[in-house]
Amino acid sequence: MPTAFITGANSFLGATLTRQLLARGWQVRGLIRPGSNDILLQDLPDLTRVTGDLLQPASWRKALSGCDALFHVAASYTHDPRSVARMKTINVRGTQVLLESALDAGIQRIVHTSTIGTIGQPQDGSLADEETPFNLPNPSAYVLSKRAGEQIALDLATQGAPIMVVHPTAMLGPGDWRPSASGRIVLAYLHDRPLRYMPGGVNWTPVQDVATGMILALEKGQPGRRYILGHARGNLSETEFRALLARASDKPAPKPREARWKQQLRRLLKTTPPPRPPSRPGTSPQRLTCNPARAIAELGMPQSDLLTAARQEVAWYRQMGMW
Repeated sequence: MPTAFITGANSFLGATLTRQLLARGWQVRGLIRPGSNDILLQDLPDLTRVTGDLLQPASWRKALSGCDALFHVAASYTHDPRSVARMKTINVRGTQVLLESALDAGIQRIVHTSTIGTIGQPQDGSLADEETPFNLPNPSAYVLSKRAGEQIALDLATQGAPIMVVHPTAMLGPGDWRPSASGRIVLAYLHDRPLRYMPGGVNWTPVQDVATGMILALEKGQPGRRYILGHARGNLSETEFRALLARASDKPAPKPREARWKQQLRRLLKTTPPPRPPSRPGTSPQRLTCNPARAIAELGMPQSDLLTAARQEVAWYRQMGMW
């Protein structure tokens, strides 16, 4: 049986990937930080747990020996100024040490997980793809760190390393315990809180499809090539996303509060919307929509039902007492 090493094995995506690999007959060694929440792994007796820290190679380097594949999923995400320096170290230096250690160990195929946030957005409003140059004027420290880690992977691939880079979009499905930025949007809707939603839309895809796409990237991907793991019908406006969650949760989908208030004010004042002010340092992009055609055509990236994934996520949050 082939053996895979997965960093961040206890995460939303990492645990989903771990389960899929085990179901396919793989042996899996999962890197988990000491004291981390492992709720998604507690019923997996076949998983080999590797307790360690990405910044402490001595805690995991030996576990790379004998592995056929590496999936680098782990990353740090924060906007807390006190934690930004450590986040950068994890996402950049940690990535470099891990990838170089994997190559030294003779691992034959590597999938590095980046983010849709490192893909640029066309100025003409068309959908972004893997060739769109990054153009966010004032990216956050997180995006900068992920871009730097991604570049390390691409540079190694240029030198002949068997590394593929994947860019997951916003994910729907059960198990988002942290929760991720995507999960916080879902929970905000469920708890009737304002949604921090990109005004130009977001691409959503089932987490199960993203995990499958990563395995397909390992099997079929071209080293040095980037793959957006998203859904062809997943580019949703806030109104469309609210409608999706309304169907998934049986909650009504009112118009966004801010949008309704602005519409009423503009009718009263009979004015047009003012131009957007210049972006501030660390601001978010206006949209995270994309065209995942490459992954669909070259890898066979699945395109499962978004409503089913949303219902599974809502049901999981209800089961866990988070809603």
